[in-house]
Amino acid sequence: MVNGRKHLIYTLSLAVLLLGINPAWAVELDAVTLQLKWKHQFQFAGYYAAKEKGFYQEAGLDVAIIEAAPGVDPTQEVLAGRAQFGVGTSELVLRRYRGDPVVVLGVIFQHSPLSLITLAKSGIDNIHKLVDRKVMIEPGSSELFAYLFQEGFTQKAFNLQHHSLDLNDLLSGKIDAMSVYVTDELYLLDQQRLAYNQFSPRMSGIDFYGDNFFTLESQLEEHPQRVKAFREATLRGWRYAMQNPDEMVRLIYGRYSQRHSIGHLQFEAKAMYELMQPELIDPGYMNVGRWQHIAQTYYQLGLLPEHFNVDAMLYFPSNKLDLKKLQTTLYYTAGGLSLLALLSMVLLRFYRSVRINESRLKTMFDHAPLSLIVLDDQNRIQSWNAEAEKTFLWSAEDILGKNITVIIPPPVRPEVEEVLAAVHTERTIVRHENTNIKRDGTEILCEWLNAPFKGKHDQSSFIICMARDITEAKHLEQRLEHAAHYDSLTLLPNRTLVFNELKRSLAIAARQKTKLAILFLDLNDFKAVNDNLGHESGDMLLVNVAQRFPQAIRESDYAGRLGGDEFLIILQDIGSLENAQMVADQLQGLICQPYMIKGQVATIGASIGISLYPDDATEINQLIHKADQEMYQAKHGVQ
Repeated sequence: MVNGRKHLIYTLSLAVLLLGINPAWAVELDAVTLQLKWKHQFQFAGYYAAKEKGFYQEAGLDVAIIEAAPGVDPTQEVLAGRAQFGVGTSELVLRRYRGDPVVVLGVIFQHSPLSLITLAKSGIDNIHKLVDRKVMIEPGSSELFAYLFQEGFTQKAFNLQHHSLDLNDLLSGKIDAMSVYVTDELYLLDQQRLAYNQFSPRMSGIDFYGDNFFTLESQLEEHPQRVKAFREATLRGWRYAMQNPDEMVRLIYGRYSQRHSIGHLQFEAKAMYELMQPELIDPGYMNVGRWQHIAQTYYQLGLLPEHFNVDAMLYFPSNKLDLKKLQTTLYYTAGGLSLLALLSMVLLRFYRSVRINESRLKTMFDHAPLSLIVLDDQNRIQSWNAEAEKTFLWSAEDILGKNITVIIPPPVRPEVEEVLAAVHTERTIVRHENTNIKRDGTEILCEWLNAPFKGKHDQSSFIICMARDITEAKHLEQRLEHAAHYDSLTLLPNRTLVFNELKRSLAIAARQKTKLAILFLDLNDFKAVNDNLGHESGDMLLVNVAQRFPQAIRESDYAGRLGGDEFLIILQDIGSLENAQMVADQLQGLICQPYMIKGQVATIGASIGISLYPDDATEINQLIHKADQEMYQAKHGVQ
């Protein structure tokens, strides 16, 4: 009986292989649900791309994408357990404050698509003409209320109506203003050739993130790999969707919804491109300081406490934790330095006032939390406070009477002397940065604020200098700048930097009339290494791959990591497609050589697509699209 059963299993397995059937028991996918915030349209193209192109499946996920209906709150659907992931607005900050354990995984719209519109024929061409008018603002539009608040409105200033989600209410004159998505309703107005006025929160400095995808803390705690896989596959889908908008329009119209016409979907895609800027900002990118600014705006609306910390509601993959910490540190450092700058101006006003008591001034001067130095008309040091002693290691006793150049390195002395001369002669306040020398010979970078004033009993010319050591702050800023533009794993330029370099290289190629090649490189069998040897081994493999690039490309060429196992290589002044193909062949040969990872041999391949400027195209997106398509064709041929 046992032998018969084995024979049956063997026969079924052979039949499966011969017929090309992929049985459910062969790959068990993790079934999850994504709750959208509205009905199917291009607004959610990245999620459709991740599902239809197999990115979710490759990540081990079976994702059901559920559209919303009027009255459906995507956050509540996730909280109730009917979905594991959702798409929400920046009001997720408010939900977090109220105790809902939401965690933002990534930002899709770098700028909110929400705006208020009025018809041009209404005569409401200024936001302040909305007083006593009927206005429809949909739920979840806090940025619009923040905008109106910034402009001096209260909710009593206009007649707030329930949002019907029907543009005809505006067209018929039933209401005077309506909140809309610039990616959606404006298409209908353009089609009817109706002139309109648009009022965006950004006109008043209110700049919220738009769509954000999120999950719950419980998902992160119980299924960390699921969350990481969903996030990576989703961002891969968004990259694909924004690089292939026409394909996605046809997909949405043919498989998801015909509620919007092809033309309407194309309008959405173009408008979203402006809000996302995918050629400069990688989909999903979010900044802690920007989220903190959003929380501060809610505080001004009376919806949050003043010092609500957003850190706990933001998810960053492990390789981005250091960047997150740097951003947070720099954010608070900047706040502290701003406070010191304000304090310095207050002290300056006190110092210049003839009515201030001298003993009181001396106490303030000596104990101020930044370096205060008084120079005479020959730039000799007349006063030197305690903080200056700590910063420059010179005691007041030893430095009084010396020229200020004693703490300035010779190479920058002419520049500093020129600044001080301008303060003396032009009677103006000058801010600048320069290196300084401490008494022990150490060099530091300081920010200086130099202001002129006259002596109390005569007309002698003095300068009060306020200085603060910004050495660490600059180092922190430089580290943050590096972390923001270089991949923390491979140390290659990241998506943002490589696209900036591509723009620069294309400008040079156009000016010098040379040919430039773009190589879009994707690793083959990389997922198998991750699955069999673990993600740490996969990371080590990516590092090894990046280290082989210099063996095939010149110093004038450029290689960057787009994300996952995708790389972009720029070959400048390459001469011909044949030369580019030789480089691609050499890269493939190098990548195919075995790797020793944790004592085990790993072997992978590479699929490479090539586009040539100006032969294939002259526009950056067309060139990338061509190389990307060539790469996918190469990969399909391999598989």
